Amino acid sequence: MRSLIVVLVILTLQGCAPTSLNIQHLQLSAGNAPMAVGESPVIVLDGIDIPDYLLRDELLYRESEFTVRYDAARRWAEPLDLGIQRVLGRRLESILDTQRVILFPDATARPADWQLRVTIEEFEAVNGVVRIAAEGRWEQENGDSIIRESVVYEDTLPLDSTSGDDIAKAMSKLLWTFAEELAAGIAEVAPAATVGAQTGRNTNVETVIETVSETPPQ
Repeated sequence: MRSLIVVLVILTLQGCAPTSLNIQHLQLSAGNAPMAVGESPVIVLDGIDIPDYLLRDELLYRESEFTVRYDAARRWAEPLDLGIQRVLGRRLESILDTQRVILFPDATARPADWQLRVTIEEFEAVNGVVRIAAEGRWEQENGDSIIRESVVYEDTLPLDSTSGDDIAKAMSKLLWTFAEELAAGIAEVAPAATVGAQTGRNTNVETVIETVSETPPQ
């Protein structure tokens, strides 16, 4: 009788044990961009500013303006902000043909020609598409002035399916295009006034030149 009770307890505990998830880990890809051979410009890409609700391991789906859903079975293999930084850095290296895109917090051996700050407002799957809303801000010190260029970018891509692989692939492609827009925002690559006309996407580029003046002694 005692053995029967032990067996029944074990079976009961096994029935109550949670079922383990078959977790699929996803990673953003920089694609097959050609390797850079140049040594300039030197660019520092700061850490990516991203909303806290996106800083989760689980893949996010937006269901409405007010609700989101996290998929515990599909998770990012690295923090999403680090994945975005890695992909943008790699694509910028290829587009600008420079090996000197330094990812913060790494230090550069010589002063940077440009500093790039990226803010991600939206980066999610919703209603059969993935979408991005982001801004990149270039800064360059030039003698007694600072040149600031702002690139505002919004775009969507349709999904072939709702599989984790297709979502990660589409989100990666959005970052590739964003990198192209960021590169075009540098004056040496393309005049800022013509960037918007060259693309059919919702992209705005604004250039601001500020004069640096020393504060007079008190």
